[in-house]
Amino acid sequence: MGVLSLVAAAAVVIAVVVMEVDLVWMAVALLHVAALSGVAFAWLRAHEAAKTAERAASDLRFLAKRLIRLEQEMRSPGTGASPAIRTTMAEVTGTVGLLGGVVRELARNVAAQNRDVADLRSTLTSSAQPAESEKPALKIVPEARPVPVAVPEKAQPEPSLLPRKEAEDEIKRMRLVTQAFEAGGIELHLQPVVALPQRRVRFYEALARLRLSDDTLLTPAEFLPVLERLGRMPEFDRKVLARAVAVAKHLLARGSEAIVGVNLSPFSVKQPGFLASVVRLLDASPEVLGKIVLELPQSAWRDLDTGRKDALAVLRDRGVPLSLDRAEDLAFDARALADLGVRFMKLPADLMITAAEREGASASEWSVRDLATILRREGIRLVAERVEREETVPVLVDLGVPLAQGFVFAAPRAVRSEVLGAKEATDGKPALRRAG
Repeated sequence: MGVLSLVAAAAVVIAVVVMEVDLVWMAVALLHVAALSGVAFAWLRAHEAAKTAERAASDLRFLAKRLIRLEQEMRSPGTGASPAIRTTMAEVTGTVGLLGGVVRELARNVAAQNRDVADLRSTLTSSAQPAESEKPALKIVPEARPVPVAVPEKAQPEPSLLPRKEAEDEIKRMRLVTQAFEAGGIELHLQPVVALPQRRVRFYEALARLRLSDDTLLTPAEFLPVLERLGRMPEFDRKVLARAVAVAKHLLARGSEAIVGVNLSPFSVKQPGFLASVVRLLDASPEVLGKIVLELPQSAWRDLDTGRKDALAVLRDRGVPLSLDRAEDLAFDARALADLGVRFMKLPADLMITAAEREGASASEWSVRDLATILRREGIRLVAERVEREETVPVLVDLGVPLAQGFVFAAPRAVRSEVLGAKEATDGKPALRRAG
C-alpha cells in the first residue's frame, strides 16, 4: 500500500510538471501568433503607404504635364497674361494643393507604421519577461529592441485626402469657376431691406452670383471657397463693389433715396492694401458716397488690428456707412462699434426672438426689447435679417425692430444688364432673373 501511494504521488508530480511545461509552450505559441498578427498588420500598413506613394507619383506626373503646357503657352508670342494662362495657373495651384495632401497622408501612414512596429516590439518584450515569482522552466530570451521613431503625441490628424475621382472633380470645379470669373460671369442680385411695419423699401443688399458657361448659377457658398483658395477674393470684391456703385448711380438718377449694401470678405479685408483700393474706387464716384454701405461679418469686427481700424476710419470720415453682418451672438459694444463707423447692425431674426423668450429665465444688463433704442442712441439702425416666416413679422414689430430683410418681403432679383453699363449689356443676359 505504501508503494502504491508513492507511485501515485510521483505520478501527480510528473503530471503537474508536464502541465506547467505545456502551459509554457502554449504561452510561447500565443506570443508567436500575436507576433505574426502584428507583422501582418504592419505589412498591410506598409502596403497602404506604398499605394499612397504610387498615387503621389501619378499626380506628380500629372502636374509636370500641366507645367510643361503652361510654359509652352507663356512662350507663345503675343500671349501675355491671357485668361487661358490664368485658368491653367488655377488648375496647377489646385493640383499642388492636392499633392500636398498626398504627401501629408504618406507621412502619416509611414509614421503610423513605425509606431505600430515599435509598439509590437515593446509588447513582445514585456510579455516575454515574467515576474520573478512566475518564471517558467523554459526562459524566453528577447531580441534587442530597436529605437522607435519619435512621433509627436499632440499632433492632430489632418483630414483624409479625397479619393482620386473626387480630387479630379475638385480640379474641374476650380477650372469652371475660374473660367466663369474670367469671363465676367458675376451677376448682381438685389434683395430689399424694408421698414417695419409699413414694409417700404429703404435700401438693397447686393448679393453676388456666378453663372457658369453651361448657364448654371452658383451661390456664394459654392464658389467663394474656390476664389479664396486661389487668392482672388480681393479682385472679386472689387468687381462686386464696382457693380454696386453702378446700381447706386442708377437709383440716384431715378431720384430714389435707397442705398446699397455690399458684403466684403474677411479674407479680402485682411489683405494689405485692399481697403485702400476700396477708398480709391469710391473716391472715383463721389456722388455715391453715403449711398454704399460696406458690410463686414461680426467675426471681422472682432479681429481688427490697428492698420485695418485706421483704413476703416478713412472710409468713415469720407461718409461711407459701415455695417455689422452675419452676427452669431448679441455680445457687442454699441459705443465702440459706432466709433468705428458702424451705422447698421444686421442680426438674425431668430437670434433676437430666441433671446427675448429667454429673458424671463435670467437677468441681463439690457433687454432685447430695448436693443433698437440702445443702438439708435449710438447712431446705429437695427436690421432683422433672414425673416422667412410671416408670423415672425409681428414679433419683430413688437420688439421695436425698425428694418427687416428676408424672403417674406421679397426674393433677390437679378439687376438688369443695362443698369450696370454697356459692358455688362454685351453679355447677352436676360433683363431680369430670379435668384437661384
